[in-house]
Amino acid sequence: MYDVVVVGARCAGASLAMLLARRGHRVALVDRAEFPSDTISSHFLWPHGAALLESWGLLDRLQSRGCQPIPVLTFDFGSVSLTGQVPAVREVSAAFCPRRTVLDSMLVDAALEAGAELFDRTSVRSLRWSEGNACGLDIKPSSRAASHIDARLIVGADGRHSMIAAKAGAESYVLEPPLTFVYYSYWSGVPTRSPTYHMRPGRLILRWPTNGDLTCVYVGGCQSEFAEFRRDIEGNFMKSLDAIPGLHDEIASGRREERFRGASDLANFYRKSYGNGWALAGDAGHHKDPTTGFGMTDAFASAEMLAAAADSALAGARPWKEALIDYQRRRDDATASGFRLTLSAAALKPLPAHLRRYYEAASRRPETVTRIIGALGGMIPMDDVYSAEQIESVVGS
Repeated sequence: MYDVVVVGARCAGASLAMLLARRGHRVALVDRAEFPSDTISSHFLWPHGAALLESWGLLDRLQSRGCQPIPVLTFDFGSVSLTGQVPAVREVSAAFCPRRTVLDSMLVDAALEAGAELFDRTSVRSLRWSEGNACGLDIKPSSRAASHIDARLIVGADGRHSMIAAKAGAESYVLEPPLTFVYYSYWSGVPTRSPTYHMRPGRLILRWPTNGDLTCVYVGGCQSEFAEFRRDIEGNFMKSLDAIPGLHDEIASGRREERFRGASDLANFYRKSYGNGWALAGDAGHHKDPTTGFGMTDAFASAEMLAAAADSALAGARPWKEALIDYQRRRDDATASGFRLTLSAAALKPLPAHLRRYYEAASRRPETVTRIIGALGGMIPMDDVYSAEQIESVVGS
């Protein structure tokens, strides 16, 4: 009998298992994968996500595994470009672009060190119920006979296609259709590894330095173009780079080290994330398009919020329903602005004229550029940076 069983051992799930185990609870972590292993990812970790790793004592560990800080970012909109310092969050003034083979394994290791038990290479067959409450899982390890495990709380941290959400009947209360598709891969030998966000009408092109001295290059496009794009992934990918002067030749001068990875089923939603004996964390409960790169940071934040809620209920300080309702409310409040920003950015529309003028004026003011980066990264309220009064004060100065 466990206090908590977490299904999904990646950013949200492994972090949650670690945090609850550190609080002295008996935690099981279940995943059909074996670690290290890869998964689809935007790779990007904003400073508020990195600050959570720092608070957990893991940021130095991530850097020791070859993931270097990114203190300066460039946002290139074609007609105007902004380059500036990344704003600090609790003294962490850099973003990061970790490979998931590295990050997820590090988090699983930290969960095990804290005392969680890992059931890897284990599939979940069904959710067990008792008198209307989720009470356990039927599981099938790859090398053993089917069995079951029981717990006071079952958490689905198993991604946007969450089996736990489906079995628990967790319905979406906000649902927007997919807006973009994405493809990415990794290149060695790229002469310039400067982290840059290139936005063009109908295309998003990202270039990030990542582990192993590799450059991750990411191309996003409008969902309506997905079928045509995938007919010739490599050709269309490299053709997309032509939109950025010099980028095609720069990337082509390196060597692609891995296959292209991609996704198109990128719905934007909030699901009910609690019920009798169950809860959802990370992408299982809330997912948005990867255009803004909030996924990993939001996963860490949801893990911390759910860990606090579950800990208070397990300790008898709060009723379960009250604690989990509060968790969902806090998560929704924390992600609402980023959700709206993401839906706007993922439309991949031309930069409006008033923003072009704002960015041109801001490009001569380093402090304003840093604030804009902070707003685009979810660290500063959008209204503090993009209000009509703020734009006019910069453009008119």
